[in-house]
Amino acid sequence: MNSTNIDDINPQEQPVFFYGDDAPSYNIEFINHLKHISESRKISEDSYSIGGEVETLETTMAQKLGKEASVFFPTGTLANHVAIRKLCLSNKRAIVPEQSHIYQDSGDSVQQLSGINLIPVAPNKPYFSLNELKGALNTSITGRVATPVGAVVIETPVRRCYGRVMPYEAMKDVTGYCHEQGIPTHLDGARLFIASAVTKIGLETYSKLFDTVYISMWKYFGAPYGAVLAGTKEFCEGLHHVRRMFGGSLPSASLAAALALNGLETFQTDAELANEKSAELLESLDEFADISVKRYRDGSNIIPVEIDQDIDLAKLYESLRSQNVFINIDTGSEKILHLTVNLSILRRSNNELLRIFATAIEDARSI
Repeated sequence: MNSTNIDDINPQEQPVFFYGDDAPSYNIEFINHLKHISESRKISEDSYSIGGEVETLETTMAQKLGKEASVFFPTGTLANHVAIRKLCLSNKRAIVPEQSHIYQDSGDSVQQLSGINLIPVAPNKPYFSLNELKGALNTSITGRVATPVGAVVIETPVRRCYGRVMPYEAMKDVTGYCHEQGIPTHLDGARLFIASAVTKIGLETYSKLFDTVYISMWKYFGAPYGAVLAGTKEFCEGLHHVRRMFGGSLPSASLAAALALNGLETFQTDAELANEKSAELLESLDEFADISVKRYRDGSNIIPVEIDQDIDLAKLYESLRSQNVFINIDTGSEKILHLTVNLSILRRSNNELLRIFATAIEDARSI
């Protein structure tokens, strides 16, 4: 993300952000949303993340995913950890994508705190194939000391791979094989609602392939924090004790849960509108002489855009910023931008956005 100081941005001016899965959050917006919610209904209290709004959120998310139950967690890192911990039981190995959050961004927490070794598969790729999985499983059981795998984890979309999505058929092949072998599966579906809106594959269709599924509550539902881990009633029974053991039973989580429920009400419809709108916008941008819109195979809401060599990206950024349109130019390539589609695109018309981009390109032309 570019180092934009969000304190300098006035949310009343309808800013559009082409980075992040949602627009940056402001404390005043949390307060205003809570005020709006409280004026229309009671925000029920919880006690150490049990009951009240939290229970309503857990029930709602379980229904959305077609699971029997779900449990609220303060973070996705903890939700993923607890899922792997409980699924693995006595088999202390879990196969994970090498580019996954649980492997790259969790500080070896699963190894350090639960004694489970993570086996990374498919380096620098968003997902592994069935053959790659079979190879990793075979290696685990044919060594000098047989060490069976206790769980297999899939993440989709993958942030580190520009939001690329594991194809459903490949996912179905992998999870089907795991179930044949009696190996539990977990989906890090932090951004699953985004994937579903893009692929048109239903949440339940994805979810039923896995024993457990984690969904983020803050990445795009408008909550300041939170995650939900869904599975069977048997799996979720007593899971709040494990949550508390790890220091994750917040004394009060109802406000975050209420905000998540509020965002959840309209997200799927709004996400479909945002995708349709962005497709039209990108098609028009691709007609600009200085812009070439590319696509990732199995992409989701992150789109690579090649910019002509004569365009100064820093000037482009500043010109767009002056019109309350924000892009990320820190993408590791001088002339490739990554435009991320989120709900903020619905704040302005495509005609207005095209005019702003056209002006910015002229302002940024170096010759």
